[in-house]
Amino acid sequence: MATETKTTQRTSLRDDSTTAAREEIERTEEAAVDAQTANRFDVRRVIGGLFVVYGVILTVVGLGASDADLHKASGININLWTGVCMAVGGLAFLGWALWRPVGQDLAESSDGDGARSA
Repeated sequence: MATETKTTQRTSLRDDSTTAAREEIERTEEAAVDAQTANRFDVRRVIGGLFVVYGVILTVVGLGASDADLHKASGININLWTGVCMAVGGLAFLGWALWRPVGQDLAESSDGDGARSA
């Protein structure tokens, strides 16, 4: 009888630890999916991508500027300079989004909240 009770307790402890481990794995997987979704729809990526595309288009147009276009802008190739600045700004946004992903920020903020609550 005592042996059956010890066996039942061991099985119960093993089941509890297995269940806890499975729950932790599920939470970790959900957090990873949330981070991927947040990174995929990060506004910095969208804005950076659009700036790069429009910057490249303006740069190409600026490279083919005529003398009349340059004369209209007092000798400054506005399309070229604006295109280069937009492309650089867009690359800065993309670099920022890749260097500091939203998922990482979310994880740090949830860690910080947990530390404050405890």
